Amino acid sequence: MQDIISVLNKQFDSKFSFLKLLSVVQEDDKKLCTITFLYPLTIDEISQEDKDEIAKFLTNYLSLNFDIKVKFRKSYLDDKLILADILNFFNTNRKGLIPYLAKDNLKIDGDSLNKTITISLNQDIFSLIDDKQLRLDLLKYLNNLYIANFELKIVENDEILPDEIESNDIITIPTSVDRYDVHVIKKIVGGDILPKPEYIKNNKNIKFSVILAGLIKNKIQRNYVLKKGKKAGEERSLFTFNLKDVSGNIDCIYFSAKIYLKDMEALPDGSFVLCLGDIIKDAYGKIVYRIKKLSLANINNTEPDIPSYDPLLHKPVVIPTIVPRSNQENLFDVKPQYDAFILNNDIVVFDIETTGLDPDICEITEIGAVKISHGEITEQFSTLIKPNSPIPLEVQKLTNITNEMVATAPKIESVIRDFYNWAQGCILSGYNVIGFDMKFITKAARKVSLVFDNEIIDTMIVVKQSSLRLSNYKLSTVVKALNVKLIGAHRAYNDAYATAKVLMEMHRVKKVENK
Repeated sequence: MQDIISVLNKQFDSKFSFLKLLSVVQEDDKKLCTITFLYPLTIDEISQEDKDEIAKFLTNYLSLNFDIKVKFRKSYLDDKLILADILNFFNTNRKGLIPYLAKDNLKIDGDSLNKTITISLNQDIFSLIDDKQLRLDLLKYLNNLYIANFELKIVENDEILPDEIESNDIITIPTSVDRYDVHVIKKIVGGDILPKPEYIKNNKNIKFSVILAGLIKNKIQRNYVLKKGKKAGEERSLFTFNLKDVSGNIDCIYFSAKIYLKDMEALPDGSFVLCLGDIIKDAYGKIVYRIKKLSLANINNTEPDIPSYDPLLHKPVVIPTIVPRSNQENLFDVKPQYDAFILNNDIVVFDIETTGLDPDICEITEIGAVKISHGEITEQFSTLIKPNSPIPLEVQKLTNITNEMVATAPKIESVIRDFYNWAQGCILSGYNVIGFDMKFITKAARKVSLVFDNEIIDTMIVVKQSSLRLSNYKLSTVVKALNVKLIGAHRAYNDAYATAKVLMEMHRVKKVENK
């Protein structure tokens, strides 16, 4: 489709060289293909005769089994429209920068054919981004939407750094969200934090002025030098850590102001803190909690009750069991060493069996999963599930799961609640989990008003990005190459256990022998 303009120019001797292809939309259900062109303000309205001629030619040239509809849109350079599209660009491609754009940070100047766009950013963010790449990406985006000459300037915001402001005027209003009691021992960053903290599990989407509390884990300090702006050459400190409460965990970032640096450096792992900040997406699209205030605190109730997501107090139908260590390794074997990803995260590796491949019409018949904690497989979750429709014969042969086996099994509505509870606060993983398993899990969870917002790591992608080179990347091929046992393939628990071993093997610390 990208050659449509060159084909038109050739056919009509560049009569329509001013046209730009805006979009091609194919609607399979309507058997319709809509092609939309842009033309500049300097061109008079395109005659109906020319429109018909273009439509007739494209219909014959493309030879689709669809009706062809051709539309023409004048490229109006309305500032409000351009501004809306710029914000849409950031929301779609650079969401991590949205919190740093004040209302006055986007300015548009120029005439009907030339536009100058100025974007000013906070000094810290301005020094860290690749402004050349950002400029190229945004210009490409705008040039696809408009016919104009765009000039883009990305400059440093002259205002004081947000992390140098005390922020003692920021007080959030109590809402109906679930909160619990803590008391402050010492203020580390900023002033008072009111009201009480929320549970982390309820805050995994973009949200501002959020109060959370929990234990600090894996605190890392990174020093960097401002590359641009009035304070270029000045050293700064960025702290990253994981904040964990009884409901889940979230990655945190804090750009330290000088007055708080010593206290932040002295704050040890394992400290219980109360924080105020914004939940945002960083420059890589990952959800993080950007700290504005932080206090050392204690929880008033050492075992706070997490309100149930189900007002009817759901009764568990699947009880996870402990995986004995003897099942995992011989006591005389040398215990493998793993990197921080395996050692410092709780990871649920799961697999499902289904009645077919289409999540819109097929159902889950089995969930099998294991939990990796501190470098060991510690728990297992396994159950058959009774679908609403019979299991096709060919699927029975593949999975060895028959209709008789699932006749007395629990329904997915109950199982998915148990799996949701068990996996809270954990990274989810599996083999081709993004392309297949999560589609079924998401559909099942939606039916009972649950959302799995866990971080997801697809083990198949991890393997493909490793140094392992194979003829194919089927699980059976990978486990053989890594000498991992897979007994009883196409049963959920067996596949999940083998996948967990593969994921751990990918993060095994390779020993370097001294020669």
